[in-house]
Amino acid sequence: MAAALVSLSAAVAEEIRPRGSKGAWAWSDNVASTYFEHGIGLAVVFMPEQGCHDAFFAISGNDTLDSLSFTIDGAPYNPVAVDPFYVGEGLPLAGFLLSKQALYDLKNGSVLRIDSNVGSLSASLSGSALAFNHAYGNCMRMGTTQVLQPTPPQASRPLVGSIARDTTSKLSSFETDDGAPVVVFEGDFEQGDSQAIIEALRNSGTSLLVLESAGGLVSEAQMVGYYLRSNNVNAMAGELCASACTFALAGGVERLALSTSRIGLHRSQLLGGGGSLEDGQQVAANYLRYFRSMGVDPELVAIAGSVSSGNMRWLSSTEAERLGLVTVTVPPE
Repeated sequence: MAAALVSLSAAVAEEIRPRGSKGAWAWSDNVASTYFEHGIGLAVVFMPEQGCHDAFFAISGNDTLDSLSFTIDGAPYNPVAVDPFYVGEGLPLAGFLLSKQALYDLKNGSVLRIDSNVGSLSASLSGSALAFNHAYGNCMRMGTTQVLQPTPPQASRPLVGSIARDTTSKLSSFETDDGAPVVVFEGDFEQGDSQAIIEALRNSGTSLLVLESAGGLVSEAQMVGYYLRSNNVNAMAGELCASACTFALAGGVERLALSTSRIGLHRSQLLGGGGSLEDGQQVAANYLRYFRSMGVDPELVAIAGSVSSGNMRWLSSTEAERLGLVTVTVPPE
């Protein structure tokens, strides 16, 4: 544990510094963080050395902390012993590696309560999903070339013929004539959809995700895009792929579209008011970095920014290919 803390100390010491409003989640580089009164801060650090799949939970600002536990929406986690030490400019820091379930609950929960030997505090998890997704995305770009490259396909990947589906699910699957599985996502990207899509892709062993979506949460679509690129999965626009859907499409190693596909762009609501100019600029910069990392022309962001969130700019097949959002246009049969 001490070795893990030392390796993360430099990043956390800088990125856990107060930024934004007290109690609000923010992100910088591979760190999502929030802070409270009296210099107490929380951070979730995604670890590039572990492929960004592991994350470290850190609490700073109290050098007498030696044990803590937390509860998310009433569900308790086992207490852990921690060993604070000083980093940066005398900043006391302690923490531990998060389990996959704890990381998922921190992202999708509502209220986090921390109990320790020095007291308790509660933190809202509103906004944590957006901060986590941006920090994870930044982590995925660390140590890579400008354009993210797919990992080699794994020969031992399991193949499953179909995916269980209930009547409310957005996910379905089918097999091609040669028996290859294909996963289909239909609907808006909502909180938790990225996890469901990733699990479906892992379980099926497919190399193709078909997207039928009018948009939704960009942060969820980005998570899908990063997974597609790093796991050698292609993406295909169905009849409709608009707004946030284009972020997922951009992640495909090959990005296919029907000649009749409607691929649409418009300005994100996050850029259209309701937040500070600084917030809007940070989100826009993240979008630019994301599309560049996927080998898509950042002109796409400029085109989207020129269209109000209430309207849509539909790309022609030629435009979609010129921008790199589509690599293969499938002609009608």
